[in-house]
Order: sequence, then structure tokens, then C-alpha cells
Amino acid sequence: MNNVQIWQGPNGIVVPASAKDATEIMPLAAYLSDRQKAQIIAAFQVEAYDMAAEYAWKKAMVKLKETLATLGLRFIGEMLNRDDIDEYSLVDAVLTDYSAIQLAEQLGVVGTTAALKLRHCNELITHYFSKNAEEELDYNTAFSIVRSSIQYILGESDISIGVEFSQFRQRLLNEALRTDDDQVESIINAPLFYLRTVMTILLSAIKNDIGAKLEHAIANLNLVITHVWKKLGENDKWNIGTAYRDVTSAGNTIAASGLKSALLKVGGFDYVPENLRSVTFIKAAQQVLETHFAFNNFYNEPAVVGKLSKLGSTIPAPALIECMQAYLAVLIGNSYGVSNDAAYIANSELAKISEERWLYYFEKVIQTDEIILQKTNDYQLGRFRNFLLENSLSTFSNLPKNNQMLYEAILSNNTKRARAIARELFEKIKG
Repeated sequence: MNNVQIWQGPNGIVVPASAKDATEIMPLAAYLSDRQKAQIIAAFQVEAYDMAAEYAWKKAMVKLKETLATLGLRFIGEMLNRDDIDEYSLVDAVLTDYSAIQLAEQLGVVGTTAALKLRHCNELITHYFSKNAEEELDYNTAFSIVRSSIQYILGESDISIGVEFSQFRQRLLNEALRTDDDQVESIINAPLFYLRTVMTILLSAIKNDIGAKLEHAIANLNLVITHVWKKLGENDKWNIGTAYRDVTSAGNTIAASGLKSALLKVGGFDYVPENLRSVTFIKAAQQVLETHFAFNNFYNEPAVVGKLSKLGSTIPAPALIECMQAYLAVLIGNSYGVSNDAAYIANSELAKISEERWLYYFEKVIQTDEIILQKTNDYQLGRFRNFLLENSLSTFSNLPKNNQMLYEAILSNNTKRARAIARELFEKIKG
């Protein structure tokens, strides 16, 4: 059994492919009032395309974030690996549109196709409403944003966390599963996309719950960890090691004992951080990525990238993946270019990273780096290639097969081949 999907979010309502006018699609926006629908139609009629797109998009994102908040903000914080989010946080303040879409896909609120199209809409909105936009939002772009907002979010009066996901989560936390359980087999054979969510659910319960939920989470982690450890990404393994450090520091002996048992099964103690210095780097890297995917990113990136660069000349091992990912995202840029000042800092910091650590990235990390695997237009791949050549990082060999092919395609400037390989690796994560 391969590429098992433990749950799958819906891909929205049916919107006629022939619909080309706002008057044809607005009646499908069940979540909006008649007055709100009329406002969007009126905006199109007076050619205020930016107003129509922004209004529909903001309504969609508010609805999506409110839906995610029903799981509890503490759990949302665990999913994002952010300990600054708790039950008293405001969902609008802690979730960017990009992170909301990512979470919605992970939690079965929307399907893979829906998430792909919503991410594209987010990039369009971010660009056209930024200070760097050199042209106005046109009719077709605005219509596509409104259409996707309706099809995947606003078309239902009440979207919710996927039933399959909710039931699966309940089982993980309320039952001690057995090896002969079909759902355990599904976990073991699931793609990394699903395994990451399973691990987050279990670690969140181990760190925060007590009683039966804690005991079930420990039992289920110990049941599956030997089967999935080799499939987990390096950052996922660090998350487990960090959880062990945290519960040990907090004096939670039951949780510490359970995680210790799991780590011993897989020889995972190399992934337990030795100190708290890495936390500061990880939080700064997360802030860089949040800024990168938010409004006015080109204007705001230099400050947050500069902050990360000033934390120290050596990146702690537990924070290496997050920092490299953040710097690379800024260096490579998005579909519309880069923030020059931020990219200059990112280039300088990436150049300081040793050849050994770059080998580690291409050998064990890039195949699970969802963000970098999606940055594959000709411009982005060209910037990545130039960096590798300028820093004498062009001689790696004996990488895993697909990693080696992607690496060589980038270096040879075969952008079509690199894009195809990156897409295959990305789809393997998603299953």
C-alpha cells in the first residue's frame, strides 16, 4: 500500500466553467449576504477590480481562519511550531493568509487542488496590493480570485474541519491503537504530508494533555515511530527531540518517559537540542517566512532578515533547516522578483554556511522542503544556480536519486527538467 490518504479535504462547490461574469457566480456565494454580493458585483461594473478581489478575498480568509480556530489556538500554535500562540491569542493576529491555507489543507478543510489555487490567489493579492506593483489588477485576475474564493470557501454557508480528520484525531487521542488496526497501517504507509500532521497531534497531546489523552498519545507514538522514522524529514525529527527536551525541563515525568522510550526505539537522541539558543534562531526564521508570504514583503523583508543575521555567525544544528529555508526563500524570491536589500543579506548569510552543511541540505532536506520545491520558475532557479556556482557548491555526488537529478538540473540550467523533478518531489510529500 503506497501513498495512503488518511483524510482528504473537499475541493469546493461546482462553479460552471462557462461563467465569465460576476453576476453569474455571486449567487453561489452562500456565506455572503445579498448586500455583500451586490457590492462585489457593483465593484466589477464600475471596473474597481481591486476592490472586488480584495473584498471577496478578505471575507474568505476571515471565514477560513475562524474555522481553523475551532480546533483551539493552542493546537494551531503546535501545528505552526510557535509557542507564542495560546488560547488567548487572536486568530487574525497569529495566522497569515498563507499559513491559514497551509493549515486548512493539513486539517482537511480544503483539498489539495483547492489549496494550490488558493496559494496562487494569495500570491496575486500580495503582489498587486504591494508597494512594488507596477500595474493595476485586471478584470481576469480579479475574477479568478473572486471565483476561487467562492468555489473553495465562500460557496458554503458553513465550512468545517474535515469529518475524516476530526474522527481520526479523536481516535489518536482517545484510543490506544493496535498494530492490526487498518488506520495504523494507513499511518505507516501515508506520505510525509500526513505523517507530519499525525506527529504534531501526538506531540501536542504529550506536551499539553494529562490523563487518558496523554497516555493514549504516548502509546500511539511508540506504536508507529519505528515504522515511520526513516520517512520523517529532518525537521520533523528535531521536533520530536525538542518536545522531549521541553517536557523534561517542565518536569513532566510521564511525558518525558514516553518520549524517551520512543526516541530509544529509533536511536533518536541526536535530535534532542542541547540548549535553548536554537529556539531564538527558529523564531526569527519563522518571522522571515511569515513576512515573505505577507503583504509588502519586498519592503518588510530587510528588517526581519537583518534581525536573523545578527543572532550569530553560527546557526545551531536544530535551527539549521528553518534558517536555510528562510534565507533561500528570500534569496530566490517569488514570481515577481526579490527584495534586493533582503536578498543581499540572505546571500551573504548562506555563503557562510559550510560545504558540509550544504551537502546535508541536498542529501536529506531538499526533498521535503515544501517551500523551496515550489519556487521553480526560470528566474528563481537561475538565482539558485548562480548562488551555487558562485560559492563553489557544484560538485556534490551520490545524493539520493531524485535529489541528485534535481541538483544537476539546477546546475545545468535545465529549468524545465528541474521544475518537473521538483513537482514530483512536492507531490510525493502530498501523496
